[in-house]
Amino acid sequence: MKPTFYIFDFDSTFTEVEAMEELAEISLANDPEKELLIEKIKQLTDMAMDGNMPFNKSLKARIALLSAKKYHIGMLVNRLRKRVSHSFVRNKKFFKEERENIYIVSGGFKEFIVPIVKPYFVDPSHVFANTFVYDNKNNIVGADEDNFLSQENGKVKLLKQLKLQGNVVVIGDGYTDYQIYEAGLAHKFFAYTENVSRAKVLERAEWIAPSLDEILYTEKLPMALSFPKTRLKAVLWGEETFLAEQALKAEGYKIEKLPIKSNKLILKQGIHDAHLLLFSEAADLSKVSLKEIKLLTAGVWGEQVNAELGDKWAQSGVAIFGSEYAHTRSIAELALLLILQLNRNLGAELQGKRLGIIGYGHSGSMISVMCEHLGMEVFYYDIDEKPALGNAKRVKLIPDLLKKCDTLVLSTGKRFGNEELIGAKELKQMHDGAILINLSYDITVDLKACQAALNSGKLAGFGMDFMNQNPVENNWKENNIVLSYQSRMATKQVQQNTANMLGERLIGFINSGNTKGSINFPALNLPALLQSHRFIHVHQNKAGVLAQINGILAQHKINITGQYLKTNDSIGYVITDVNKQYSEKVLDDLRAVPETIKFRVLY
Repeated sequence: MKPTFYIFDFDSTFTEVEAMEELAEISLANDPEKELLIEKIKQLTDMAMDGNMPFNKSLKARIALLSAKKYHIGMLVNRLRKRVSHSFVRNKKFFKEERENIYIVSGGFKEFIVPIVKPYFVDPSHVFANTFVYDNKNNIVGADEDNFLSQENGKVKLLKQLKLQGNVVVIGDGYTDYQIYEAGLAHKFFAYTENVSRAKVLERAEWIAPSLDEILYTEKLPMALSFPKTRLKAVLWGEETFLAEQALKAEGYKIEKLPIKSNKLILKQGIHDAHLLLFSEAADLSKVSLKEIKLLTAGVWGEQVNAELGDKWAQSGVAIFGSEYAHTRSIAELALLLILQLNRNLGAELQGKRLGIIGYGHSGSMISVMCEHLGMEVFYYDIDEKPALGNAKRVKLIPDLLKKCDTLVLSTGKRFGNEELIGAKELKQMHDGAILINLSYDITVDLKACQAALNSGKLAGFGMDFMNQNPVENNWKENNIVLSYQSRMATKQVQQNTANMLGERLIGFINSGNTKGSINFPALNLPALLQSHRFIHVHQNKAGVLAQINGILAQHKINITGQYLKTNDSIGYVITDVNKQYSEKVLDDLRAVPETIKFRVLY
């Protein structure tokens, strides 16, 4: 069987950038015309790569504009090491296993290419590129003109000289790469678009590769991912979700952005083929029909999802993730602001005041530390046995906490459930003239009872950040009150934290099956998958499903290296790692388990 040789371009293929442009950034750092010169170099590069200018002419012109010296090469190498294409980095194993058949053929220069590709097991003897010419002061003044690759149609000349005996696959972004295929010296040419897309090349290419994963998948070669991310579509619905674009794009997903007010037709067209969906809390999910889409997972910009809807999506095998800890510090700072403002309106300082906190999670414990540093005595209640930070004291019952404090902050989350905690009964148990601050769900306090307590003087102050209701609609009298609407989400840091957290959670679910942070799936935080295959089985929560799964694996003589099961009221979630090659028959059998909702394979 003939071997297959893989010919890679370097600039904008192996690396995200054009090395000559990066070299110009270094060598022209102190030149007052730097930006103009770099733009000229970029234009010359594009003209050559698009086939609109002879390559040798473009190369000479670019070198003349550089004003570069030999020592700049080392600085360039340090830059390029950080700019290797993402899909090349994650598929390092491919380069190791195919190292005898991998070549770099580039119009760039060996001096910076060899140090970059060597850690990827590319033999320096398999690197074909130009070499710089220096003057007696180590200025770069040109390229070796006897080298084919400094000449017009140089890559074609080189491939003719190499006479590779086998199938040849060329991967590159430029017209000079396509010319190898055009000359009949390659069996296949992939127009590589992970970093740059050139219209003239795409017009001619039969195969387009948005990532190395796509090439490995097409060529049936081992790859780091179970499926090319470039074949998966991520839809961002709502302007704030657009912040997650970079994280998802870095993974290779196709991205589509939809404004929050998109009509039903636009949503249907945008979402029907989506695999990932990131949506704003304001999104109208009733417009999304699960029957018409192939969604794997979704993320909500916040943590509020209707329980019935979450269960419905779970029954369709769609894991929804929230970002409940992204605004931890913002909530703590908002609590501190309200405590200071409401007390200051009464002419009171915080020193010696007694603070009660219901909900001693991430935000509650941070509020505790902040307020203790300001001289407050802190007491807290939590449904879990949370250890105290600093000198805070745990109280076992809410009524006991209410009797101890003159300022009460509610910072409960999902662990407490979406139920009322403070009503008329609880308000009566508080100190006369106490301050109440609600930074939990809107329903956590009885608003009418709070209004009555303010009007009677039982409460001396009230602060609340509404999650869903508009505080203007409530008929509050002019008492010591501070009302806001979603101020906890109003900082730049919260928005970026949310983008990062949701991006990581969606990516983690797709890559490994992790469900930590899911709103509607059982939570599993899975170990890294090493030298195994992973089967992910979502099913109705009925007895005997795990036995059926293991029976099928035993029937096919497949050894289990790890297995993880967790259930909630609605569904069961089984992860099975196996270390043996499997047949399509075992996959069909697992899908055929009657209780199956969704089944997929990783690696």
